[in-house]
Amino acid sequence: MSTPTRFGILGTGHWARTTHAAALRAHPDVELVGFWGRDPAHARDAAAQHGTTAFGDLDDLLGRVDAVTVALPPDVQAQVAVRAADRGRHLLLDKPLATTLPGARAVVEAVRRNGVASVEYLTYLFQPDITTWLERMRALAAEHGPWEGGVFRWAGSIDAPGSPYGASAWRRERGGLWDTGPHALSIALELFGPVERVSAGRGPRDAVTVALEHAGGAGTSLSLTLTAPQGAGGSFATVWGPGGRHDLPRFTGTPQEGFARAVDRLRRAAATGEPDALDVRRAAAAVAVLAAVEEHLARPDRATAVPQP
Repeated sequence: MSTPTRFGILGTGHWARTTHAAALRAHPDVELVGFWGRDPAHARDAAAQHGTTAFGDLDDLLGRVDAVTVALPPDVQAQVAVRAADRGRHLLLDKPLATTLPGARAVVEAVRRNGVASVEYLTYLFQPDITTWLERMRALAAEHGPWEGGVFRWAGSIDAPGSPYGASAWRRERGGLWDTGPHALSIALELFGPVERVSAGRGPRDAVTVALEHAGGAGTSLSLTLTAPQGAGGSFATVWGPGGRHDLPRFTGTPQEGFARAVDRLRRAAATGEPDALDVRRAAAAVAVLAAVEEHLARPDRATAVPQP
């Protein structure tokens, strides 16, 4: 096994430029080789902004790097991730991995058959404020008993003036379930474990409220939207059980600092051959839950079992 040093970015939008590229350029141990995007003009613009190379052909970029970071709509991400894995390139992926379980499974299989490393960047799980709190919650559960319930509210305001995601077609189509849902679910899965059944109801615009039945018997709920009125957005979470009631803290770091930690974890997984805890299998498990919610919303007469990813 070897540690990847040459990274390429697949995607050219706001997140690719301000988080992926900024973190890779500042990282002392890696090289940003260049950008590839579906629009060559945008790739050239992103490359010029960051003093690197634009690639018009994906296979050309894949031939020059050890690893890729992906900042593309999730269904596009799933397709290019398979291509990159089949070229033996390690994968640092965005959330959600895909918006269908078959799409997510295809990435998991590509990673398995090619023996590459993978990490999904979930912003909250790469911030020390959050990971320290999670460790404390696990310690309290070990001392007093498992957590019994939690409420997770993740609300974005994509229509606020100046939102960098206002023109994001996939977010407009898929709404808060698929964009803010992975953030809320990332914390819920850390503390409550796998989800067995879901039910859900719709609210205004894209708003969805989800009830999760976890394998250990706990129940949690997610309140998700991308279209909260201006001033009504924000992320909040509370968990409770024998260890008391506790609120998720706000993190004080930056997405770029978190992304640099994700780069380090990908490099470590590639060097050791040991899968990261937040690899594509964990990412596919989240997709399985979200897809089950979507299925329930289409047939709300009963709770929907979550399939194995």
